[in-house]
Amino acid sequence: MKKKKSSALQDAKRNLHLVMSESAITAGLMAMSVITPFFNSIGLNQSEISLSQMIFTVVVIILNIPTGYIADRISRKWANIIGDFAHGILLLSYAFTNNFLGVVICESLMGVASALSMGVDQSLLKHFSGKLAKTTGEPESRVLKTKTARLECAKYICNLILLTLGGPVGAISLRLAIGLSSVTQFAGGIISIFIQDDSEKLVPTHKNPLKDMARIAKSAFKSSPLRWRIFAYAVGREMTHGIIWVVTPLFMQVGVPLEFVSFAWAFNSLMAVLGAHLASKFSHRLSDYQIFVIPVALMTISMLAMGVSLNIITVWLYGLMGITQGWTAGTLSPMVQKYVKPSEQTSVLSLTKVVSDLLYIPAVWVIGVVADIQLNYSLFATVAIFLPLGLLIIKKLKQYV
Repeated sequence: MKKKKSSALQDAKRNLHLVMSESAITAGLMAMSVITPFFNSIGLNQSEISLSQMIFTVVVIILNIPTGYIADRISRKWANIIGDFAHGILLLSYAFTNNFLGVVICESLMGVASALSMGVDQSLLKHFSGKLAKTTGEPESRVLKTKTARLECAKYICNLILLTLGGPVGAISLRLAIGLSSVTQFAGGIISIFIQDDSEKLVPTHKNPLKDMARIAKSAFKSSPLRWRIFAYAVGREMTHGIIWVVTPLFMQVGVPLEFVSFAWAFNSLMAVLGAHLASKFSHRLSDYQIFVIPVALMTISMLAMGVSLNIITVWLYGLMGITQGWTAGTLSPMVQKYVKPSEQTSVLSLTKVVSDLLYIPAVWVIGVVADIQLNYSLFATVAIFLPLGLLIIKKLKQYV
């Protein structure tokens, strides 16, 4: 019996390590810090960049719930493998794109790849965290929170390394930086092959899969505690998302050369590591609404301060958004998952991301349009969108425990 328990412990640890490794190395994009200059180099302005991201997001919204359902029904592992390899191939294709049409085609296909793997990592993380908790006797919720926060730390460390490389490589060739970004995606696909996915599969209630997806969505929104945590995830994620497309222009406007902008992105990733680390240490001591107060406050302080006076000193307050990003990444998914059945994890997480993306579409468009008028006004636009939503979420999280 003891030998069997030891074997179960080793299997849980091994699979957790594989899931976390795959998720960490595929989370970053080497070309992220130079992608806006690449878009500009082929003739795109900020509005067109925002439009291309809206198109990507629409594709993800359309496919996310069906692909999440398929992953729950058939194989979360293989959804990840296919998604990773498709991402790698598409990034290689992106390196040869020459115009807005090419960007739209690549972003649309990458939306398909993203939908395949979105939510899968966190579903597998919860499953193997549960198996680990059974063998160690720890509460599953605490193991999941700790592992999620540590995973986010690992993601941002990997991203930090990639971003540090991205600037110098991008200074040599923007297309080379994009092409080399495919390497980690291919590596993630290879790692996923070795995961032993014995997670609980979804047993459909209806023969028609569309009816079954509708049932899952209806059930999720019918539960007030789960509904408001889904909204909390969306607002928390997007308050640091819509602004990323103006980060490089912000730093360049205050005099940071392009070849050093990657270090600014790396600094932001370092702050995200700090945010995720703080989440692993302190989030389990806080209630859900207290967890959410922190990112709303940091977003408001950083955006208003930079908007009022953007210069070489205040621009580094963007690091507070990094802390926000790390904190929310390490805390919001477990907040949702504790109200979801094991067999429906990927489906509900995919639904959660659809809600998030539905918020992202108007937010990124408004921020992009305002940035074309005057760059620092995009910071005020971020506060105008997310502060009222954040305050509403805080109120509802206090109400629905």
